[in-house]
Amino acid sequence: MNRIRQLRLESGMTQDELGAALGVQKSAVSKYENGRVGLPYHVLSRLAELFSVTPDYLLGRGDATPLPKQARDIMAGSVPRVDAAAVPLVGQVHAGQPMLAEEFVEDHIPVAAGEVYDGDYFFMKVVGDCMTGDHIADGSIVLVKRGSDVKDGCIYVVRMEDEVLLRRVKRIKNGIALIPSNPVYDPMVVSSGDIHIIGRVVESRTRH
Repeated sequence: MNRIRQLRLESGMTQDELGAALGVQKSAVSKYENGRVGLPYHVLSRLAELFSVTPDYLLGRGDATPLPKQARDIMAGSVPRVDAAAVPLVGQVHAGQPMLAEEFVEDHIPVAAGEVYDGDYFFMKVVGDCMTGDHIADGSIVLVKRGSDVKDGCIYVVRMEDEVLLRRVKRIKNGIALIPSNPVYDPMVVSSGDIHIIGRVVESRTRH
């Protein structure tokens, strides 16, 4: 396997995310990984910094295989060396009535690498005022850690058929309660089989 691709996968990055970190398009990353184009010096240097390896290793001149990036960070007792990670902004989630989320990458937003290196993260735009009691306003964005595990009382992005919405989730005897934090809206009780947990909200931001 191409060493750039190997290191990218071990680090849990997509080609879009690596492209954002390098300042190039996803297509360029694909060409680097397939060996169809040479690596410019500034790209080679940035890759070596991102993955904590030598340029020679990236060029196939070293035989020693480094540990996955996260393992190296744990052994060193530090967070990843990258100061910021580029987290994709995808689609939108409705904080009022459910609506279809158009899941395409609109932008990449920098986040401190120590906050997102232990999982798969993405941002979504919020439409509606259902979660204003949690200071999540219409037009803000939420940082979501992808995963289906549910911790009672946390806020999640959930999918119901083709619709995506934002709610506090609580398991109850007859299913799952989806609870808004704006008292204007009523909670919803659904069967656990009727929804798919996309991920847990770990942060909200107001965009200016």
